Amino acid sequence: MRLQITLFTLLLLMGQSLFAQMPKNDDKEFEYTGEADVRRAGAGDLVKRLGKWGTEYFADAMALHVAIDDSTERFVEIDVTEQLVEMHFGVNRTHKDRSIRYHLKFDTERKSYAYWINDFHYKALEIDHKNREENHDDLLSEIKSAATKSLEEEMHARMLGVIESFKEAAEAEIEE
Repeated sequence: MRLQITLFTLLLLMGQSLFAQMPKNDDKEFEYTGEADVRRAGAGDLVKRLGKWGTEYFADAMALHVAIDDSTERFVEIDVTEQLVEMHFGVNRTHKDRSIRYHLKFDTERKSYAYWINDFHYKALEIDHKNREENHDDLLSEIKSAATKSLEEEMHARMLGVIESFKEAAEAEIEE
């Protein structure tokens, strides 16, 4: 009986994760925010760790700009544009020549940091089952298409991976 309850609970949780949505801010634009603490960090360590993470994690990006505020040793800002693979959303929609651009900002203070991921800008050529083409080049929250829900789920899963990666990097000491 206990095993059945555990399996049922696990299935419910898995079902909910399939329909996870990208969080929105007060302006109804997609934005991830959060705060975290690290176990060990000296003055300026978090800035260095997150700056290094951004440079390494997005090494294959189409465009990358990592800005570290050296005067306060507190802020790291990353602008990234990533090329995305062609995606088929169901049998009716294909998105080609895809890219996503977004902004990450970290505010660090010794062993704590806050983060924001926002300004999602999506670009793609959408082709439907009748070979009609539509260019998308707008904020992700403004894209209205039959494939919008699937696109948001794809980006949400991608951002969860980014967040997990920088949380791990914030804990890792930099070897010099």
